[in-house]
Amino acid sequence: MRLSIETFWDGGWHAAASVTIEDEARGFTGPSIVEYDIDFFMEFAAVDRLKKKVNDGRALSVNYPVDLENRHRVAWPPFLLDLMPQGHARRKLAELMKLDVDARVSDLPLLLRTGSNPIGNLRIAEAATAERDRLSGVRRAGVSEDDIFGRTDYFIEVVDRFGMLASGSSGLQGEWPKVSMTRAADGLYYPDALVGDDEAVSHHIVKLLRSNDARDRLILEAEAGYSAIAEKLGLNVHGVSRYGNGVLMIPRFDRKVGEAGLLRNGQESMVSALGVADFGHVASHEDYIEVLKRVSDEPYADIAEYVKRDIANRAMGNPDNHGRNTALTKTPDGRIGLSPLFDFAPMKLGADGVAKSTRWAAMRDTHRDTNPDWTEVCHAVFKDDDDLAFKLRKEIVSFAEGLQGAPERAIEQGVPTDAVQVAMQDCEAVAASVIAAGKD
Repeated sequence: MRLSIETFWDGGWHAAASVTIEDEARGFTGPSIVEYDIDFFMEFAAVDRLKKKVNDGRALSVNYPVDLENRHRVAWPPFLLDLMPQGHARRKLAELMKLDVDARVSDLPLLLRTGSNPIGNLRIAEAATAERDRLSGVRRAGVSEDDIFGRTDYFIEVVDRFGMLASGSSGLQGEWPKVSMTRAADGLYYPDALVGDDEAVSHHIVKLLRSNDARDRLILEAEAGYSAIAEKLGLNVHGVSRYGNGVLMIPRFDRKVGEAGLLRNGQESMVSALGVADFGHVASHEDYIEVLKRVSDEPYADIAEYVKRDIANRAMGNPDNHGRNTALTKTPDGRIGLSPLFDFAPMKLGADGVAKSTRWAAMRDTHRDTNPDWTEVCHAVFKDDDDLAFKLRKEIVSFAEGLQGAPERAIEQGVPTDAVQVAMQDCEAVAASVIAAGKD
């Protein structure tokens, strides 16, 4: 099957490339061919290509610059996996479509169901056409903010029914139920695909409880306060989330309503940027940092931010640090950088016992990743530049000083005391271990 990939660039959708799926039964493990549309190349990349690789928001991936090369792969291109539903969304859609949730043969139909309106600035043209047909004649229903935070029956009905119909709204990855909601000019919120670009006011991800377990409610409630603390610590946070009655509303950073209309930022997971077409891939922090060195327009700033996030995760009890919880953002002005922080929550509280999947290779082989030597980490990050290693060490020490007293500030930000006492019990020790690096 040949998929037509469209890119949102210069204010509109453009036919950018095609991906030929050569063995549908094998799903994402089957071979594929990727090639850019010659007209897209000539209009948007040919001139810039004379000076440098065009791997920004015009490209399908930082690893697939816009050119006229045919790329034959033994599996699907990694960026397609960013468009696929996983976790809760995959299970719900597979049930709705009567598919075997675990079968690779289900990958393509699920991709076609959710590839119409995903996070970022890519979409599958065939999926978008199918969604328009599916929604034609559907009378949309909007909900108020009171409906959302009150978890009214009407809100649940809208999310359940229209979120599945407008599957780009429900095809978000992760184990927690999520739906993309957009506030329209009438002040009501609708599943994202039901709101035209010209009437959109703001864009949000609404995250719901994944179970009736009290610990999950604690995690979701704490996530709002965690976003506020992260912002105060100086981490790159797009906007503070809001919580109420088992519902978390998260402002989206891949969309922006401006004077010229709606802008869509490209987004690519670090796993895709690494060139890996798989789920559950385990890489090291150094692997992802090499990606930032290679593609970021501000590599030092992004690397420093990345290391600070690892420190914050340790201090605040968030071991859920796999490579799909970190991403690259590609802005309409052609810049590439580390995305704002997302999925930052005290997952240590969860009953499922989430373990860190991404570790420091410099510490891993000597079993010191639980309590790293941060001086060694800084030198592992900048092996060939002692000045940058020293600069990074000074910067993370300053960051760690800001973590001192964070548990008390977390409670002030509305994080439940029960969450703070468990998730942040190592906060002071983590801060002290980083500060000690400044004394070497």
